[in-house]
Amino acid sequence: MKQHFSLRAAVCVALASTASSSVFAAGFQVNEHSANGFGRAMAGQAAMPENATILATNPAAIIAFDTPQFSAQISYINPSIDIRGDMDVTVFNQSGESVFANTYDIGEEDIATAAFVPSIFYTAPVNDTMSWGIGAFTNYGLATDYSDSFNALHFADEAEVMSFTINPAIAYKVSDTLSLGLGVSVTYAEAEIGTSIPQIFGPLLGSEALGNLTVIKMSGDDIGFGWNVGAFWQATDTTTLALSYRSETKLDLEGEIESDLGAIIPAVAELYNQDGSLSLDLASITELAVDQKLDEQLSVQASVVFTQWSVFDKLNAELDSGDELLLKEEDFDDSYRFSLGATYLYNDQVTLRAGYAFDNGAVTTEHRSLSIPDTDRHWYTVGATYALSETTTIDMAYAYITGSTAEVSQQRALGTIVSDVSATEHAKANVFSLQINTSF
Repeated sequence: MKQHFSLRAAVCVALASTASSSVFAAGFQVNEHSANGFGRAMAGQAAMPENATILATNPAAIIAFDTPQFSAQISYINPSIDIRGDMDVTVFNQSGESVFANTYDIGEEDIATAAFVPSIFYTAPVNDTMSWGIGAFTNYGLATDYSDSFNALHFADEAEVMSFTINPAIAYKVSDTLSLGLGVSVTYAEAEIGTSIPQIFGPLLGSEALGNLTVIKMSGDDIGFGWNVGAFWQATDTTTLALSYRSETKLDLEGEIESDLGAIIPAVAELYNQDGSLSLDLASITELAVDQKLDEQLSVQASVVFTQWSVFDKLNAELDSGDELLLKEEDFDDSYRFSLGATYLYNDQVTLRAGYAFDNGAVTTEHRSLSIPDTDRHWYTVGATYALSETTTIDMAYAYITGSTAEVSQQRALGTIVSDVSATEHAKANVFSLQINTSF
């Protein structure tokens, strides 16, 4: 009975780990809405109505266009997240005495998978004082996948979270220098996340066949609603200021919970194989941006983006049986991104951009885990626009994003097997963006 109780408790801990993976995907903001903005590290984006992609960050700024605008963008994100470290494993008998101890390597490379991130936008003036538009893009999402031979699969295995937002918006010109905007958003999100028994634990549990059995796998989806507002102020002939806000989106991911542990402990078979749901909040985002023209060719941009991740304080799962599980106290920190960029009009056909951003992570040191590879990041970006004609342009951008080395220290029990992990996470990414814009 003691072993059964310990294993069931371990299932709850493992479930918390899988749910945390989805939070990592949600907490890791996707900023690839605009290739032109990405070229300057998204600096000043809310204050730079260069094309229809401005709708994603500031609906008020679409008032700047006298004719209908269309933009379509795609980014290729190629992340590289590596884990290096060791795991101390101790097996205890029913009396609490150690009967086995060993240290295992938990090094793993490229746990995050590459992804294409598309977006599409259209805006049009209604009259001299009002414009409307619609955008389809993503704000959150990522995928991680550890190999079957990873020695700490009970801490983290696979996680794939996808979200997609449709955002219609309107803008109204209050005066010759000030415009306000309002939008509503519909966000669809789906997730599949899970943990497994490491292969090295099979013999310790009595059979090699138990290695790679699913501890917990969760899959579900939901549709959530939100809103966004913005202000666009032409302060002087050379200075533009903008303020935008995107609300929190509440999701209740409904789907299935599956586990193979019933083969070991029949008592948990029914409990961990049923329908259920996981509440997940996507944090609100606020941006303050400025665009300052220095002369006819050169301008500089800056932004401060505040993401209110402190609203995400815990993970709570509800099962159809009526059981409610408080999985984990997360206590995320609010995060900031500071960016600075420059735009240079080289000639009538070519525009050049460059930028830098510092993006601090939402995961605190105390709560950092293998399932949440989030840390502070530095962006280094370049980009260019080429005018194909008077009405059509192509934007290109490249970003190298590097993360600070993050220390991870965790302990987890699976039955009478206790694991202590000491590891470091190393993260970087190469991002390529391409976009076409046209006016009618």
